[in-house]
Amino acid sequence: MTLQELTQAVWQEKLSRYPYSAARSEAFLPLPFTARDANSLTRSIEAFIRITGHYCDRINNVGIYDKRTGKYRSGGTRKGIADIMATKKVEYDDRIYGIAVAIEVKWGKDKMSADQLKIKAEIERTGGVYIIARTWEQFIQEWNNIK
Repeated sequence: MTLQELTQAVWQEKLSRYPYSAARSEAFLPLPFTARDANSLTRSIEAFIRITGHYCDRINNVGIYDKRTGKYRSGGTRKGIADIMATKKVEYDDRIYGIAVAIEVKWGKDKMSADQLKIKAEIERTGGVYIIARTWEQFIQEWNNIK
């Protein structure tokens, strides 16, 4: 699926949920999905997973600024947790299974931290899949290879 196809699929799904808005659809054009930076790539991946019938959650692992102390405190997630935690629905032998998939979005020259590498190893050791998404095309290829 291309980003243009994703934009169209999400738009069509939204129109089907709110049929009264179809008559005014030209007035409210969809926000196109892109992969021009880490945030837009993450947003696109999240929308793709949901629109194709799988589960995902975007993990907010940024610290929270505490006005009282004037410092950042941890956000409550494990250090190094992936940006998106997903479950891919696969069918095998007439049964449906869920495969745990962690997706870390890296942009440009970003590199995996030691904490991220540790989490990646844990997920893969327990049978999950870990994707380091650098581009839309590379993510789609790796996602489609999960069987």
